[in-house]
Amino acid sequence: MGAYSSEQYTAYESWKQVVRKRQKLILCPKYRRAMHDECIMAVAFGFTAPLLYKILTYSLPCEYESVMDLFSNEIEITIINGNLVISN
Repeated sequence: MGAYSSEQYTAYESWKQVVRKRQKLILCPKYRRAMHDECIMAVAFGFTAPLLYKILTYSLPCEYESVMDLFSNEIEITIINGNLVISN
């Protein structure tokens, strides 16, 4: 069984697309406390809109596209070393 390979992209461009799809947002404990309720809603009910809205309020305008890309797929919320980690 082989992997699909598109001839229109070089290996570097293909790998860049894969890496870009996997994103991670790491927030310090201060933000973890501020977004606690929204994280509970996202984990328990799968409703991520309030969490997305709150993250966008803390984000700079140049970061909006990255945050929207992160939330375009299913997200995973974990706590590592006291930091809130949101990844897809």
